[in-house]
Amino acid sequence: MTRNTVQRLIIFFTGIPLFVLCVLYASFARNILLVLLILAVQYLSIRELSTLFRDRGITIRKNLISSLSLALGIMVYIYPWIREYFQLSFSPTEFMFMICTLFCLVINVPFAFSRPEKFESIIPELAGSLYAFFYCGILGSFIIYLISCFGQLKAPVLTFALMTFGNDSLAWLVGKTIGKKRGIVPVSPNKSLAGFIGGVLGSVIGGALAFFLFPEANFGSFRNILILGLVMAATVIIGDLVESALKRSAGVKDSSARVPGRGGILDSFDSLLFSAPVFVFVSLIMGFFPTV
Repeated sequence: MTRNTVQRLIIFFTGIPLFVLCVLYASFARNILLVLLILAVQYLSIRELSTLFRDRGITIRKNLISSLSLALGIMVYIYPWIREYFQLSFSPTEFMFMICTLFCLVINVPFAFSRPEKFESIIPELAGSLYAFFYCGILGSFIIYLISCFGQLKAPVLTFALMTFGNDSLAWLVGKTIGKKRGIVPVSPNKSLAGFIGGVLGSVIGGALAFFLFPEANFGSFRNILILGLVMAATVIIGDLVESALKRSAGVKDSSARVPGRGGILDSFDSLLFSAPVFVFVSLIMGFFPTV
């Protein structure tokens, strides 16, 4: 057993129980502890992403992006209270759309005053800044929405966790033990077909467990939760591959070395960032969980 494997197993068998205990017994103030964790993830992810861009000669305005991303996350968290106090009519998702659009406009403003010697770098820097805000700020804020803006705090958070962690864990375990056909995806040559199949099964099994564990959720038929599981499986896998493509372009193996056995913050949360909006959209469309 390699050192990397040992570190990964230690994090899994300590981190997952702590996460579950936090959701079950420390969900006060609409999961404020988890919200603070995701805000930290957003901040550190932007730092790591800016390093990947820098390795390709692209400089992004990381301080501005960090400030706007944290502001967006905080505003998403406090909006239910603002809505109640001011008797506003638009939903949290409508509020997010308005703030995201406004902040994207703000990111564009500094480039309107660029000096001639900066003209050549405007397009890559503007594109990189907008992408960093989208990837870490907007997608990260959907995780905050998921853990704080549904009326049932425990059911949606644990359902999401079962589908995402189940995918990641079973994909790793199956790929590590019986995965032979590798290199099927060029951006991540170590991924195996068996690992992908294991990941899909992990999300589906996670959904099935959620169906029986959380009867208070309005899942309806068993078919509905299986559909959500399959959709989540696809987005979790694609989210991991997208981040692998970014690292491949930057010529690095990991986004950083902050997390023993896993690499960086982006390496640990890439699939969550990508799958959280899909989970929120499907849940809202199908009416799985009431919003606050």
